[in-house]
Amino acid sequence: MTPQNDAGPRVEPVRERPARSRLLELPQLRHWIAVPFGMSIIVFALGLAAMTPAYQASELAIDQRLSTEHVAWLNTVSLAIEQILGPRGAIAILVLLLVGLWVVRRTPVDAIAVVGVTAFGWVFSLIFKYAIHRHRPDPGLLADPLSPEMDPNSFPSGHVCFAVSLTIALYFLLRHRRWSPWILVAGFAVSAFAAWTRVYVGVHYPMDVLASFPASIAGILLFSGIWNRLAPPILGKLPFIARLESR
Repeated sequence: MTPQNDAGPRVEPVRERPARSRLLELPQLRHWIAVPFGMSIIVFALGLAAMTPAYQASELAIDQRLSTEHVAWLNTVSLAIEQILGPRGAIAILVLLLVGLWVVRRTPVDAIAVVGVTAFGWVFSLIFKYAIHRHRPDPGLLADPLSPEMDPNSFPSGHVCFAVSLTIALYFLLRHRRWSPWILVAGFAVSAFAAWTRVYVGVHYPMDVLASFPASIAGILLFSGIWNRLAPPILGKLPFIARLESR
C-alpha cells in the first residue's frame, strides 16, 4: 500500500509573475571585447587600404559607371531610402520603437535594449568615419550626382550601419520565434540593397558600404557585453520599470 501523507493538502509555492521583457540579457560572445576589437582593426585596415590612390580610382570608376545608368524609378527609391535611413529618419524610427515597446507593449527593458543596440551599432561607425576621414566621391566627376551630402566623411556608410543594426536588434527581440531567422535574411537583404543605392546615388564608394556590415556588428557585440554587465542591476533598482513589467 502507498503510505498516506497526513500533513494536509500540498500548497504550491507562490511564484512571481515573469517580466514581459526578454532582453534583460542580450546574446553575447564569450570574448565580447577581443572579437569586436579584432573586427574593428580589420575595418580600419580596409579603410586605410581604400584610401590608396590606385584603389580609390578603381572604386570611383564604379560610381561613374552607375552614374551614367540612372533610371527614374530607381532614383526615387534610392533617394527615399536615403531619407528613411538618414539621421532624421533613423531617429524617428528609434522613437517609434521606444514608444511602441514601452507604452504599447509595456516592455520598457525591451524598449531600451532595442533602441540601445540599434543606436550603438549606428553611432559606433563614427569612430571609423573620423579616424579614416575618407572624402566622398567628387560629384563633379559624376555624370548625374543625385544627392548633395553634407557630411564629407564617406567611410563607412551611416545609412547601412543603421539598417544592419536595426536588423540585429529586431532579431534579438524576436529570436525566440520560429521564423526569427527570416528577420536576419530580410533585414540583411534590405541592408544590402540600401548599400547598393548609396553607391548608385554617388555618395559612397563600394568599400564604404561593404565595411559598414562588420563595423556595426562589432559595435553591437561590444554593446551586448557592456549591457549584460551593467543593465540588469541598474534596471532592477528602478521601481517604475518593475511595476510596468509586472502588470
